[in-house]
Amino acid sequence: MLKMIGLLQQLCVYARHLVKFARVKSLHRQWMCFIGLLGFLVLSPSLLLFAQKTGTHMPTRAELEKEKIQLQRQLEEANAHLKEVQKNKSQTIRQVQLLQNKISLRNRLIENLNDEISLIDRDIRRAYQDIQDLENDLDTLKAEYAREVVYTYKNRSMYDYLHFILSANSFNEALHRYAYVKRLRDYRRRQAQSIIQTEDLLKEKIRLLSASKQERTQALSDQQKQRQALEQEKQEKNRLLLTLKGREKQILADIEEKRRAQKKLDATLAALIRREIEEARRKAAAESAKARSSTDVSSAAASSASSSVSAALTETPEEKLISSNFEGNKGRLPWPVEKGYISDPYGRHQHPVLSYVQIENNGVNIDTEKGAIVRAVFEGDVVTATFDQYNRWTVIIRHGQYFTVYSNLLKPLVKAGEHVQTKQPIGIVYTNDESGETYLHFLIYKGTESMNPALWLSSNGQ
Repeated sequence: MLKMIGLLQQLCVYARHLVKFARVKSLHRQWMCFIGLLGFLVLSPSLLLFAQKTGTHMPTRAELEKEKIQLQRQLEEANAHLKEVQKNKSQTIRQVQLLQNKISLRNRLIENLNDEISLIDRDIRRAYQDIQDLENDLDTLKAEYAREVVYTYKNRSMYDYLHFILSANSFNEALHRYAYVKRLRDYRRRQAQSIIQTEDLLKEKIRLLSASKQERTQALSDQQKQRQALEQEKQEKNRLLLTLKGREKQILADIEEKRRAQKKLDATLAALIRREIEEARRKAAAESAKARSSTDVSSAAASSASSSVSAALTETPEEKLISSNFEGNKGRLPWPVEKGYISDPYGRHQHPVLSYVQIENNGVNIDTEKGAIVRAVFEGDVVTATFDQYNRWTVIIRHGQYFTVYSNLLKPLVKAGEHVQTKQPIGIVYTNDESGETYLHFLIYKGTESMNPALWLSSNGQ
């Protein structure tokens, strides 16, 4: 009887310890959640702004690193191109455009570093939280284990395991007592293992925290360097603008000349595309007339073929498939040059020097390196390869109801009627030896409607 009373007393002590341990952990976690939420709302406004800026999607460290590498590559290319243009001692508008492009890329890189620092700060806060939780859990586990060891040592004469088992009143009771003793030993062994695992996890968290702090220091250093470079580029751009604004009349004359040349090019492209559309209409009408014997049905088909651009250009199954595939790759088309960046965007925007002058671009200008090979962004049929008044070539490729235009070429590598594959070389970019400019004028049309090529090209520049 005394043995059974002692056993019940030990079980009660264990139960009180377990309840106390559970309450301590529950209260501790609730308190730490409150502290973490308060710190997130009060001490971390930058992270809240970061979340608002990125919307529902917060970029991961891997995504930010990929973007940073891409921006650094684009900056290197822009810097190399600017140095090439600066070999010409005369100061040009092209230098202003290149500097502005570098400034834009630099700002994006600084924003990328800001986002990276925000994520590192978040990781550091979480690491501190995890370390504090683990330290508290470890203290609780050690204290509980110590109390159990002390209690067992003080009552060791009462709890001689062999005597405890053999003093059972029946064989079944002895089995139950043996199972209890085994579970008690297993519980203490698991407690010891849990302490060791918690200590290892705590060491790992401390190591990761130290690494995060080093990454933050490096990111802050990189950010400071980028800000200094940005300030130098802004000053250089301002000096160049002051010089060029003294040549306002000449710049206005150049703008007007380029506008006339662009208008003529647009008219030529529109005429070529309309001619291709009319040819497609005639073919569609002829095929429809052969396929249908009824005069009324044939007349209605011809009327439908000439009623809209889209209907004429998607008449055949092959053209429907090409158009569908082209549309399905929006945002994923490869760039028409292997290396390059958009220096003059699509649409209407301010002149880089004369802010009161608006210029318009039906496509995009992609700066690239001298002698760069131009590639087809999608498979299709070459409509024409023609040259303008400046002896610069233009290649037009049809992709069902879509057309891609590659202008400002030194020479074409394909001819009209040829079928080309994606990334197949179709020409070489022209380089102006006087100004050092090397750019591709790239356009996309759906019928006769111009589209923004930047929305169709792959974001990784490949």
